[in-house]
Amino acid sequence: MTRATLDFLWSVLPSLLIGFPGGRPGGLALTLILSLAAIGLGFVIALGVGPGRAAGPWPVRAACALYVEFFRGLPLLLLLFVVHVILGGRRLGLDLSPRASALIALTLYASAYQAEILRAGLAVVPDQLVESARLVGGRAWQIYLHVRLSYAVQVMLPAFAGQAITLFKDSAVLVALGVGELMTVTRSALGSDVRNAAYWLPTYLLVGGLYALVAFAISRLAGRLERRQRSGDLLYSLTNY
Repeated sequence: MTRATLDFLWSVLPSLLIGFPGGRPGGLALTLILSLAAIGLGFVIALGVGPGRAAGPWPVRAACALYVEFFRGLPLLLLLFVVHVILGGRRLGLDLSPRASALIALTLYASAYQAEILRAGLAVVPDQLVESARLVGGRAWQIYLHVRLSYAVQVMLPAFAGQAITLFKDSAVLVALGVGELMTVTRSALGSDVRNAAYWLPTYLLVGGLYALVAFAISRLAGRLERRQRSGDLLYSLTNY
């Protein structure tokens, strides 16, 4: 790698990390903000959709199943355009910004996968664990929060981590709206100047390294949480109502 290439990468690195001056946050920072917000909001939705699909009345199960299959079946790029053009267009009087449309699309996309992961986790909660909670006087909502939900999240933590990594990487499609996340900033930094052609491959390799670094961090964090949960005693929570 030449000195000129290193100088170019060093000059664009701040923009890749936090965006261009006047348009911050952007770059990797904006990608993380949108991804984390979508994961958090999606999990809140999944807390209703997942259990509803698993044990709700038939109309609720059908509605939750339709929600999951629809938003999980649509490609993220298509969902992004549906939200921005149809839902966020002026026809409905919303006129959403590209960032708002991106957050809504990512949230819907994440919630569908998280709901299915949560449904699978709730299905494997041992009956003995639930019965033990009832024997020590746990109420229905306490059993659900401290036993069923806690156990499901613990068991499915690797799946949640994998889904979070996938969503973070898939957020690269937001370049279609020019949101200002990492891929958009990368394209802008390279520009259309033919003199930058030699820097395209090193720059995209650097961007790939940033994606891989964040994915590795998420994986390591999930691994630490999983080991911490395994070292604890889930039944101990039953005595802390």
